[in-house]
Amino acid sequence: MKKISRRSVVLGTGALILPGPFIKRAKASAPISFRLDWAIYGSHAPFYLALGEKMYEKAGLDVSIGEGQGSATVAKIVGQGTDPIGFLDFTSTIRAVEQGIPLIAIGRVISNAMCIISHADAPIRAPKELEGKFVAYAPSESTGQMLPALLQQSGVDAGKINVLNPATGAKNAIFLQKRADAIPANVNVQIAQLEQQGAKLHYFLFSEFGVEMMNNGIVANADWVRQNRDAAKAFVRTSLDAFRLSKEDPDKAIDLLIKRVPQQSRNRSVLRRQLELTFATLETRNTKDKLPGFMAERDWRATQDLLLKYGGLSKEVELSNLYTNEMLEL
Repeated sequence: MKKISRRSVVLGTGALILPGPFIKRAKASAPISFRLDWAIYGSHAPFYLALGEKMYEKAGLDVSIGEGQGSATVAKIVGQGTDPIGFLDFTSTIRAVEQGIPLIAIGRVISNAMCIISHADAPIRAPKELEGKFVAYAPSESTGQMLPALLQQSGVDAGKINVLNPATGAKNAIFLQKRADAIPANVNVQIAQLEQQGAKLHYFLFSEFGVEMMNNGIVANADWVRQNRDAAKAFVRTSLDAFRLSKEDPDKAIDLLIKRVPQQSRNRSVLRRQLELTFATLETRNTKDKLPGFMAERDWRATQDLLLKYGGLSKEVELSNLYTNEMLEL
């Protein structure tokens, strides 16, 4: 990997940012169809802020945003080049590259978002306390697939946990009905959904107990990146700057999302809370004081190792084939 320039500024918590003037415009107005990982949730708001504030346009890009149907599906769409860039879970990216799909991660966004949610009146404060409890998740869920890593890391007897396997999307209802004591989830998604339903919650992060992994980032078609380097750089760096601006004014980010997708107005409070919970996931312990979006080799190795051991990944992928930090260079 090439060394990244330090010509940046420090703001707030010490995160390094890329100020607007240093974002190089694409050579021409480059059309980009950008595909989200799933139906809209709060973490997507910065992309809509960049669109609504004409940040992409000022960077020489003509961007449209479409909702997704899961990272595994979006990985195939981006790999085919139908949409050249997507907001994908990095575990799905690793699986896709292992299968020969031409993808490359060009900017990290969310990391260490996995958590265990329990009821506030019966809080589960550590993995060991899951023994004897009912835990609900669909078998295909990434959080459920990584649960064994959390249990093993903490010396938990998995045989003492009562596992419920509802259909995908049904675990929230089971939790709200108190048929489950806990659910594995993503801190930036389910917490706000459950709170809206009146639930009082307690949660802890997988990363607090030694299970650290990257989640979502900006992933592109590798062939497209080679042919459209300026556009790729402009997109990733503009998008990352939009996350900084969204942290400064989250209400504005949500307002601009709703302006583009008016039917989301009924979900405003949930979206706002999801966005708020996103900000703590924007760096890892290996990327502190690095440029926003920087991806550390150690984080990629840890994420892939978890997939190899617990996620059914059949073989190791060469890390240099998975990501590049070159789109962050000035």
